[in-house]
Amino acid sequence: MKNIFKLSLMGIALLGGCATKVAPNNPVQVAKVPPPMTARAPDQAGSVTKRLNDCIMRSNQSADALLVDAQIIAVTRNNPHANALFSSADKLTDQQAKALTSYLSEANSCRPIALEGLGPEKTAVYEDFFKKIDGVYADLIARKITIGVANQERQLLIQDARMKKLALQSKKN
Repeated sequence: MKNIFKLSLMGIALLGGCATKVAPNNPVQVAKVPPPMTARAPDQAGSVTKRLNDCIMRSNQSADALLVDAQIIAVTRNNPHANALFSSADKLTDQQAKALTSYLSEANSCRPIALEGLGPEKTAVYEDFFKKIDGVYADLIARKITIGVANQERQLLIQDARMKKLALQSKKN
């Protein structure tokens, strides 16, 4: 299975970014945070990409990550539960809220790596995405929204951030 890390995550883990194909060690992949694309030297960019990938893979090794991917947020590209998650009218159980909180704590530790070396405009796009996605997760944990609404809002935020990033790239060209 190939993993394409794109901004994303917001995020988590996922937003559009420099695509890197990686064979994952774990079936859970977070697509919320991509490797940043900047004018860095190739060695430095590769180092950031590797560290980001390693961080995301580490955050996806836990039982909480597996539970989140199966029952709460469709974080993998070919998640077999995605249709059910996007249409779910369920709100989180106490166990799911605890697992999501734990998972987000670990996954969000990768955010500083994703921001390394970005210019102010791209940093603003990522930070705006992080702020909005954190609001969606907070509403989900507080049981203000359903699992389906959270997945839909997350997907819209990812698409919006990708569009903003593409607009910045085309403005530079």
